[in-house]
Amino acid sequence: MEIIALANQKGGVAKTTSTYNLAALKAQQGKRVLMVDLDPQASLTILCGIMPGKEKYSVCDLFDLNTDPFECGYQAEKSGLESLYIIPSDIDLAEVEQVLSARYEREKILKKQLSKFKGEFDYIFIDCPPHLGVLTQNALEAANKVVIPSKAEYLSYRGIRAIKRTIANIQNGGNPSLVLSGFIITMFEKIINDQRDMLEQFRKEAPILGIVKKSADTYRSILDGTPVVISDKKSDVSQAYRAIAEQL
Repeated sequence: MEIIALANQKGGVAKTTSTYNLAALKAQQGKRVLMVDLDPQASLTILCGIMPGKEKYSVCDLFDLNTDPFECGYQAEKSGLESLYIIPSDIDLAEVEQVLSARYEREKILKKQLSKFKGEFDYIFIDCPPHLGVLTQNALEAANKVVIPSKAEYLSYRGIRAIKRTIANIQNGGNPSLVLSGFIITMFEKIINDQRDMLEQFRKEAPILGIVKKSADTYRSILDGTPVVISDKKSDVSQAYRAIAEQL
Protein backbone atom coordinates (compact mmCIF):
# COMPACT_ATOMS: atom_id res chain seq x y z
CA MET A 1 0.00 0.00 0.00
CA GLU A 2 1.50 3.29 -1.15
CA ILE A 3 0.70 6.36 0.94
CA ILE A 4 1.46 9.61 -0.86
CA ALA A 5 1.24 13.01 0.84
CA LEU A 6 0.84 16.15 -1.27
CA ALA A 7 2.21 18.94 0.86
CA ASN A 8 3.19 22.60 0.66
CA GLN A 9 2.82 25.23 3.34
CA LYS A 10 1.78 27.72 0.66
CA GLY A 11 -1.84 27.76 -0.42
CA GLY A 12 -3.15 28.22 -3.96
CA VAL A 13 -0.65 25.84 -5.57
CA ALA A 14 -3.17 23.21 -6.80
CA LYS A 15 -2.55 20.65 -4.07
CA THR A 16 -6.19 19.59 -4.06
CA THR A 17 -6.48 19.51 -7.85
CA SER A 18 -3.32 17.42 -8.07
CA THR A 19 -4.50 15.02 -5.36
CA TYR A 20 -7.87 14.47 -7.04
CA ASN A 21 -6.49 13.93 -10.54
CA LEU A 22 -3.65 11.61 -9.51
CA ALA A 23 -5.96 9.55 -7.32
CA ALA A 24 -8.51 9.34 -10.15
CA LEU A 25 -5.85 8.11 -12.57
CA LYS A 26 -4.84 5.30 -10.24
CA ALA A 27 -8.51 4.36 -9.76
CA GLN A 28 -8.95 4.31 -13.56
CA GLN A 29 -6.18 1.71 -13.67
CA GLY A 30 -8.31 -0.56 -11.51
CA LYS A 31 -6.57 0.25 -8.24
CA ARG A 32 -8.49 0.77 -5.02
CA VAL A 33 -7.72 4.31 -3.95
CA LEU A 34 -8.49 6.33 -0.83
CA MET A 35 -8.12 10.10 -0.54
CA VAL A 36 -7.76 11.72 2.87
CA ASP A 37 -8.81 15.38 3.04
CA LEU A 38 -6.57 16.77 5.77
CA ASP A 39 -7.38 20.42 5.04
CA PRO A 40 -10.01 22.14 7.24
CA GLN A 41 -11.10 24.12 4.16
CA ALA A 42 -12.45 20.79 2.84
CA SER A 43 -12.01 21.67 -0.85
CA LEU A 44 -11.38 18.06 -1.87
CA THR A 45 -14.43 16.94 0.09
CA ILE A 46 -16.62 19.47 -1.72
CA LEU A 47 -15.21 18.47 -5.11
CA CYS A 48 -16.27 14.90 -4.41
CA GLY A 49 -19.84 16.05 -3.84
CA ILE A 50 -19.85 15.82 -0.04
CA MET A 51 -20.88 18.81 2.02
CA PRO A 52 -18.61 19.17 5.06
CA GLY A 53 -20.39 18.05 8.23
CA LYS A 54 -23.11 16.18 6.32
CA GLU A 55 -21.76 12.66 6.84
CA LYS A 56 -21.73 10.91 10.22
CA TYR A 57 -17.94 10.52 10.24
CA SER A 58 -15.09 12.67 8.95
CA VAL A 59 -11.32 12.94 9.21
CA CYS A 60 -11.87 14.49 12.64
CA ASP A 61 -13.06 11.09 13.90
CA LEU A 62 -10.00 9.44 12.37
CA PHE A 63 -7.86 11.10 15.06
CA ASP A 64 -9.81 9.24 17.74
CA LEU A 65 -8.08 5.88 18.05
CA ASN A 66 -11.33 4.36 19.31
CA THR A 67 -12.95 5.05 15.92
CA ASP A 68 -12.87 2.33 13.29
CA PRO A 69 -11.26 4.08 10.28
CA PHE A 70 -13.44 2.02 7.90
CA GLU A 71 -16.44 3.99 9.22
CA CYS A 72 -14.87 7.23 7.94
CA GLY A 73 -14.56 6.41 4.25
CA TYR A 74 -17.14 7.26 1.55
CA GLN A 75 -17.26 6.74 -2.18
CA ALA A 76 -16.20 9.78 -4.21
CA GLU A 77 -19.42 9.62 -6.22
CA LYS A 78 -18.91 12.75 -8.33
CA SER A 79 -15.78 11.22 -9.84
CA GLY A 80 -17.83 8.39 -11.32
CA LEU A 81 -15.17 5.89 -10.24
CA GLU A 82 -16.34 2.95 -8.14
CA SER A 83 -12.90 2.29 -6.65
CA LEU A 84 -12.20 5.86 -5.51
CA TYR A 85 -13.02 6.76 -1.90
CA ILE A 86 -12.52 9.72 0.40
CA ILE A 87 -12.34 10.42 4.09
CA PRO A 88 -13.99 13.85 4.11
CA SER A 89 -12.82 16.89 6.01
CA ASP A 90 -14.77 19.23 8.25
CA ILE A 91 -14.27 22.76 9.52
CA ASP A 92 -13.96 21.25 13.02
CA LEU A 93 -10.60 19.83 11.96
CA ALA A 94 -8.96 23.15 12.87
CA GLU A 95 -10.21 22.63 16.42
CA VAL A 96 -9.03 19.01 16.42
CA GLU A 97 -5.56 20.19 15.44
CA GLN A 98 -5.37 22.40 18.51
CA VAL A 99 -6.37 19.50 20.74
CA LEU A 100 -3.82 17.22 19.06
CA SER A 101 -0.98 19.50 20.07
CA ALA A 102 -1.32 18.32 23.67
CA ARG A 103 -1.52 14.58 22.94
CA TYR A 104 1.26 12.03 23.37
CA GLU A 105 2.86 10.99 20.07
CA ARG A 106 0.40 13.31 18.38
CA GLU A 107 2.21 13.13 15.03
CA LYS A 108 1.80 9.32 14.77
CA ILE A 109 -1.99 9.01 15.15
CA LEU A 110 -2.83 9.12 11.43
CA LYS A 111 -0.15 6.51 10.69
CA LYS A 112 -1.72 4.10 13.20
CA GLN A 113 -5.17 4.56 11.69
CA LEU A 114 -4.17 4.34 8.03
CA SER A 115 -2.10 1.21 8.67
CA LYS A 116 -5.42 -0.58 9.34
CA PHE A 117 -6.28 -0.14 5.63
CA LYS A 118 -3.40 -2.37 4.52
CA GLY A 119 -4.75 -4.95 2.11
CA GLU A 120 -7.88 -2.89 1.46
CA PHE A 121 -6.38 -0.09 -0.67
CA ASP A 122 -3.54 0.04 -3.18
CA TYR A 123 -3.01 3.80 -2.82
CA ILE A 124 -3.81 6.44 -0.23
CA PHE A 125 -3.41 10.09 -1.26
CA ILE A 126 -3.33 12.71 1.51
CA ASP A 127 -4.26 16.31 0.68
CA CYS A 128 -2.37 18.30 3.33
CA PRO A 129 -3.35 21.71 4.73
CA PRO A 130 -1.37 24.80 3.64
CA HIS A 131 0.92 24.87 6.68
CA LEU A 132 3.52 22.67 8.37
CA GLY A 133 1.68 22.04 11.65
CA VAL A 134 0.71 18.82 13.38
CA LEU A 135 -1.72 17.72 10.62
CA THR A 136 0.98 17.86 7.95
CA GLN A 137 3.41 16.16 10.34
CA ASN A 138 0.87 13.34 10.74
CA ALA A 139 0.64 13.00 6.96
CA LEU A 140 4.42 12.84 6.55
CA GLU A 141 4.76 10.29 9.35
CA ALA A 142 2.17 8.08 7.63
CA ALA A 143 3.43 8.46 4.05
CA ASN A 144 5.90 6.49 1.95
CA LYS A 145 6.28 9.39 -0.47
CA VAL A 146 5.78 13.13 -0.43
CA VAL A 147 5.09 15.24 -3.51
CA ILE A 148 5.29 19.04 -3.43
CA PRO A 149 2.95 20.90 -5.83
CA SER A 150 4.26 24.42 -6.39
CA LYS A 151 4.07 27.35 -8.74
CA ALA A 152 7.32 28.34 -10.45
CA GLU A 153 7.46 31.61 -8.55
CA TYR A 154 10.06 33.17 -6.29
CA LEU A 155 7.84 33.35 -3.20
CA SER A 156 6.89 29.70 -3.63
CA TYR A 157 10.55 28.78 -4.04
CA ARG A 158 11.46 30.65 -0.84
CA GLY A 159 9.17 28.33 1.14
CA ILE A 160 10.69 25.13 -0.24
CA ARG A 161 13.56 25.10 2.24
CA ALA A 162 11.10 25.06 5.16
CA ILE A 163 9.17 22.05 3.89
CA LYS A 164 12.39 20.22 3.03
CA ARG A 165 13.59 20.76 6.61
CA THR A 166 10.29 19.38 7.91
CA ILE A 167 10.64 16.32 5.67
CA ALA A 168 14.24 15.80 6.81
CA ASN A 169 13.17 15.98 10.46
CA ILE A 170 10.54 13.30 9.83
CA GLN A 171 13.07 11.13 7.97
CA ASN A 172 15.56 11.45 10.81
CA GLY A 173 12.86 10.72 13.38
CA GLY A 174 9.92 8.38 13.11
CA ASN A 175 9.72 7.72 9.35
CA PRO A 176 13.15 7.06 7.78
CA SER A 177 11.52 5.41 4.74
CA LEU A 178 9.81 8.64 3.63
CA VAL A 179 10.96 9.67 0.14
CA LEU A 180 10.70 13.14 -1.38
CA SER A 181 9.54 12.14 -4.87
CA GLY A 182 9.79 15.67 -6.24
CA PHE A 183 7.82 18.68 -7.42
CA ILE A 184 4.74 19.11 -9.54
CA ILE A 185 5.06 22.55 -11.11
CA THR A 186 1.51 23.83 -11.42
CA MET A 187 -0.26 26.65 -13.26
CA PHE A 188 2.84 27.09 -15.40
CA GLU A 189 2.93 29.87 -18.00
CA LYS A 190 5.77 29.32 -20.42
CA ILE A 191 5.57 32.85 -21.82
CA ILE A 192 6.59 34.32 -18.46
CA ASN A 193 10.39 34.48 -18.38
CA ASP A 194 10.62 34.47 -14.59
CA GLN A 195 8.73 31.17 -14.39
CA ARG A 196 11.08 29.54 -16.90
CA ASP A 197 14.07 30.78 -14.92
CA MET A 198 12.63 29.49 -11.63
CA LEU A 199 12.34 25.96 -13.02
CA GLU A 200 16.13 25.66 -12.89
CA GLN A 201 16.13 26.66 -9.22
CA PHE A 202 13.50 24.04 -8.39
CA ARG A 203 15.50 21.36 -10.20
CA LYS A 204 18.41 22.00 -7.83
CA GLU A 205 16.18 21.17 -4.85
CA ALA A 206 14.45 17.95 -6.03
CA PRO A 207 13.32 16.22 -9.23
CA ILE A 208 10.49 17.80 -11.21
CA LEU A 209 7.91 15.06 -11.79
CA GLY A 210 5.96 17.11 -14.27
CA ILE A 211 4.79 20.55 -15.36
CA VAL A 212 1.07 21.30 -15.45
CA LYS A 213 0.15 24.29 -17.59
CA LYS A 214 -2.29 26.94 -16.47
CA SER A 215 -5.54 26.01 -18.18
CA ALA A 216 -9.20 26.96 -18.18
CA ASP A 217 -10.01 23.25 -18.57
CA THR A 218 -8.85 22.59 -15.04
CA TYR A 219 -11.08 25.29 -13.57
CA ARG A 220 -14.12 24.09 -15.51
CA SER A 221 -13.65 20.55 -14.24
CA ILE A 222 -13.26 21.83 -10.68
CA LEU A 223 -16.63 23.57 -10.90
CA ASP A 224 -18.48 20.37 -11.83
CA GLY A 225 -16.48 18.12 -9.48
CA THR A 226 -15.04 15.89 -12.20
CA PRO A 227 -11.26 15.42 -12.41
CA VAL A 228 -9.94 16.86 -15.65
CA VAL A 229 -8.25 13.50 -16.38
CA ILE A 230 -11.79 12.14 -16.79
CA SER A 231 -13.64 15.12 -18.25
CA ASP A 232 -10.99 15.97 -20.87
CA LYS A 233 -8.60 13.05 -21.26
CA LYS A 234 -6.76 14.52 -24.26
CA SER A 235 -5.98 17.93 -22.76
CA ASP A 236 -2.43 19.00 -21.95
CA VAL A 237 -3.30 19.05 -18.25
CA SER A 238 -4.59 15.46 -18.36
CA GLN A 239 -1.50 14.27 -20.22
CA ALA A 240 0.76 15.98 -17.70
CA TYR A 241 -0.97 14.34 -14.73
CA ARG A 242 -0.94 10.99 -16.52
CA ALA A 243 2.86 11.18 -16.90
CA ILE A 244 3.23 12.16 -13.24
CA ALA A 245 1.00 9.31 -12.05
CA GLU A 246 3.20 6.79 -13.88
CA GLN A 247 6.10 7.88 -11.66
CA LEU A 248 4.25 7.27 -8.39
